[in-house]
Formats: sequence, structure tokens, C-alpha cells
Amino acid sequence: MKFYKISLFLTLLLAVCVPTVAQTEMQFNIPFNFSAAGKSLPAGHYTVVRVCGDNHAAWRIYSGHASVMVLTNSVESQQRAHRRSLLFSHADGVYSLIQFWPTQHIGRDLPSPKTKQVLIAEADKDVEIGAE
Repeated sequence: MKFYKISLFLTLLLAVCVPTVAQTEMQFNIPFNFSAAGKSLPAGHYTVVRVCGDNHAAWRIYSGHASVMVLTNSVESQQRAHRRSLLFSHADGVYSLIQFWPTQHIGRDLPSPKTKQVLIAEADKDVEIGAE
């Protein structure tokens, strides 16, 4: 009887925990080189996942050949629902990860690195890539 109760408890625990992990892990195919948190990363298939289940600020972006940890700030969009996606800024030929959206209305904003003031610049272009 004790074995049955333990098995039931572990099954229920697994049923509750697995959907939480699945909701925080996102997969992307990024077709261009990009930077995140000041680190250059090559094009490829990437996974974005929270570092710790309780900490929504720390995230890991990784593939088989590259990895970066990023600290993020929360950003909300109550009027517009977002798909699970990454948002890149494209300026001077460089793609930089600026936001990602693990849920429809709450996203994560990457702090921008300190940059020099530019007096003359081409218009920036944003690129969004949806999760697979």
C-alpha cells in the first residue's frame, strides 16, 4: 500500500511539473548571426529556457555549439497578444536580440549594452522570429 501511495504521489508531481517546464522552453531556428548580452552567436537552432524555475529574470540561450546566459526585465503587452518569439534589432549589419516572448502578454526585455552616441545613422529594422 505504501508503494502505491508513493507511486501515485510521484505521478501527480510529474503531471504538475512537466507542463511548467514545457511552457518555459522555446525552440528557434535563427538564420543569421546575432548578439545577445554582448556575446556573438552563430546562426543555428537555439533553445531558450529559464535558468531556474522560480527566477524569471535569468535565461539561457543555447545550441550545440554556443551558449549565453542573459538577465532580463519583465515587459508587458496587455493590448496585443504576442506569439512565442524572439525580437531582434538590426542596425549596421548586426542583429541583436532585444526581447523575447515566452507568453502572449508577458515578455522579457534584454538590457541594451552601453553604446556611443551616433549622430548620423540609418533607420533601424526589427526582425521577429517565431518559436518552432
